[in-house]
Amino acid sequence: MATTLPEPGPTTGLAAADDGLDDLTPPARRNPYLVKYERYLYGAIGLAGFLVIWWAVVASGYVDKLYLATPQDTFTALINGLADGSLAQEILPSVQRALTGFVIGLIAGIGLGIAVGYVRIVQQFLEPVLLFFRNLSLLALLPVFVVFFGIGEQSKIAIVVWACFWPIFITTVGAVNGVERILLNAARTLGAGRGYIFTRVVLPAAIPGIFPGIRLASANAFTALVAAELVGGAHGIGIYINNAALRYQTPEMYAGIITLGLIGILVNAVMTGVEHKATAWQKGLTNK
Repeated sequence: MATTLPEPGPTTGLAAADDGLDDLTPPARRNPYLVKYERYLYGAIGLAGFLVIWWAVVASGYVDKLYLATPQDTFTALINGLADGSLAQEILPSVQRALTGFVIGLIAGIGLGIAVGYVRIVQQFLEPVLLFFRNLSLLALLPVFVVFFGIGEQSKIAIVVWACFWPIFITTVGAVNGVERILLNAARTLGAGRGYIFTRVVLPAAIPGIFPGIRLASANAFTALVAAELVGGAHGIGIYINNAALRYQTPEMYAGIITLGLIGILVNAVMTGVEHKATAWQKGLTNK
């Protein structure tokens, strides 16, 4: 017995059209206020969660207050230290050392990085030596810096220079080597000389690739500074933290650590702003 298929009703085509329209329906628009400030909102939630966990770990007795102060005690010590000057007076010497070492490392890293990256013969000569020194631990070199420069300001600045130099140098070499050959060939085809190509093609194209190393170096400056200040000295955040630890002043110790973190955040914000200004030309040309 043959089965007869039902004739399609007049609404079948409309239903298919409705399905097609459903597929084309744009997603619901997100709250523009949330889109603009979601980074700060989620960051605030994450920070609040971290503080709650920190407080709970100490309040529950899981970690003794002798080893980990509560957030309340830490921030009280931070405010008191800034108010009475015991912590505030340690900030400027550390910032001066870090800034001096960073500037020297910046100049040396970019200068040598450009020379190694742009001049092939220099890269071939220096690559084995630089590869060896790049893999040396900073902590292993602390006695060497003390032997050569003593325990004064020179050794501390030299340690910061060493920590800042390598990220800048490595990214500079990579950025110069990574300049697209099509740009160089196009400039040569148009009759540009070696000096013009270097200043107008290589350097502008390499700057965006150098800045990640500069930002990393700015963070390394304060990381290395703490190790440098532990070698000896009278003033500095690292010395403040070490003295507080030796006296079992746990809130003061963590207040010094938080101060270092806040300075690092400020430095990163400044470097990010400088990077955006220096690389503004690439907006619309790349996905950055």
